Amino acid sequence: MAETEPQTVATLCEQCQKVPAKYKCPGCLVRTCSLACSKTHKREANCSGQRDKAVFVKRADYDANTMMSDYGFLQDLTRDHALLLRDAQEQGVAQVKPKGRAGQNSMVSHSDGPPNVPLDRSQRNIVSRAKEQRQVMIRYMSPGIKRHQQNKTIWVSSKSRLVWTLEIAIPEITELPNKWIENGFHDVCQVGNLWSGILSEQPNASEPKSDGGDEKGPRKRARTDEVRLQLLSDDGNKYPFKSSVPAELLQVIKQKFSNIPVEDLVWLIRIQNLPANKPTFCKIDPLQPLYTQLRYQTVLEFPTVYVYSQEPTTWDGYAVTVQEHCVAENDTEDVAIAANSDKEAANVE
Repeated sequence: MAETEPQTVATLCEQCQKVPAKYKCPGCLVRTCSLACSKTHKREANCSGQRDKAVFVKRADYDANTMMSDYGFLQDLTRDHALLLRDAQEQGVAQVKPKGRAGQNSMVSHSDGPPNVPLDRSQRNIVSRAKEQRQVMIRYMSPGIKRHQQNKTIWVSSKSRLVWTLEIAIPEITELPNKWIENGFHDVCQVGNLWSGILSEQPNASEPKSDGGDEKGPRKRARTDEVRLQLLSDDGNKYPFKSSVPAELLQVIKQKFSNIPVEDLVWLIRIQNLPANKPTFCKIDPLQPLYTQLRYQTVLEFPTVYVYSQEPTTWDGYAVTVQEHCVAENDTEDVAIAANSDKEAANVE
């Protein structure tokens, strides 16, 4: 009589190592022999026991079970989308377009940004006025996002202009935080005028004011790191402006950029609505009013202006496309593709 072959390690329960395995964990593919071993495995390995429905499956391993799992995954997505749409309608966050060609309802947000971002009356007015009178699209983010909380941009109806929150970033500075936020920047003023002003002026060194016996209590301390400027607008008027550039960052800026004329620096804004692996920027003229440089662009809450001593070539490890002039966003992707094609052709030559 032939002897039976001993059980191999591969066919034994991986939990108890005693009994032949009967089951396979959908989450991590561990083989077990019983419910008790399965529960012990989940507890010790902190395994959910659920298959990762988005995991990559090789073509050779794709079978009927995988196909049914994918089908169930798509059904779950459809159900979640329907629930989200219904909740958005009940909260008044979104409207629903009539059924399109595919017979599916689509959701419309009150903003030009991500769906389900409710806007108050003031924000809706800013979006509308910016689009109609400045040809710039403003996208608002969710209220919990820090950038949304930093945004103090307003529309001044009496002067028909935007007074921006403005972010200035200098990526070439790496030894300390290299960007800061300015508030109250009129879009008829020049970013280059602001830059020249902070390089030539000294931070306000006034002593803190005492209460002087005032019954109303002590006065607020004067900020010792602000730079007070007069910004020139396109109509010849000057506007008082208090720059919030940090004193330490200002010192580094003066060391690295004080000898470079404003017009010789590279001033960029990033083009939105493009894939992250295709970073595309366009040059702006710092000696022109800001509103003329933001036309036909989408702004995420408020503009971020990047300042370089020379044109950048990479961004987060990806090759950068820099346009000489800002164009309408419908043409941006075509320009980026053409620029990348030119680069590849140059490399081939």
